[in-house]
Amino acid sequence: MKRTTIALALALSAVSAAPAAAAVITSEGVEGPYYRSEYMTAADGREFLIEVRGVPFAGMSQEAFDQALIRVMMSARPSSPATQFTTRPISGNADPAYRLVLVFGPARNLAFETQCRALDRARFEPVAAGEVKVSAAFCRGDDLMSRAVARTGATDINDPAFRQMFVELFPVLFPPRNPFQDGDDHRRFMRRRH
Repeated sequence: MKRTTIALALALSAVSAAPAAAAVITSEGVEGPYYRSEYMTAADGREFLIEVRGVPFAGMSQEAFDQALIRVMMSARPSSPATQFTTRPISGNADPAYRLVLVFGPARNLAFETQCRALDRARFEPVAAGEVKVSAAFCRGDDLMSRAVARTGATDINDPAFRQMFVELFPVLFPPRNPFQDGDDHRRFMRRRH
């Protein structure tokens, strides 16, 4: 009896200590105008607007989901840049030209450009319970800078797999280099700003 209890306790602790499931990320990439230094300038130590459409978890309002999502994203973001994600900038230090647009349960034919240019026209499709699908677009005004679609199995906002999806999504959306450009990323961006 004692061995069974110990074995059961060990098995349960192994299950609870298991890492969160990896997300599946598709349709990822950067566009020609993307510069990592541009994102760093717009986001480091500043509020950074997140526009959210759709709620992947039953029983949550859009407002409650948005607030909980920001907490998840803050805990999942890399330490640099020190971005302060928000759905409602209040400090005045957010650059209004930049935003990350997240559409949960997007239609298969949702164009990333639509997320940047006409978000109110975004269409949705049902997703099975316990599954989360998000289309993400980093936008500068109406310009698409980078994009990805991510999927994971998550039962609620506190599911570790949901947070892990963002841990994996951030380096895809904000990669260190744009493969379509050569040379010094930062100098090109600075020349364009002046």
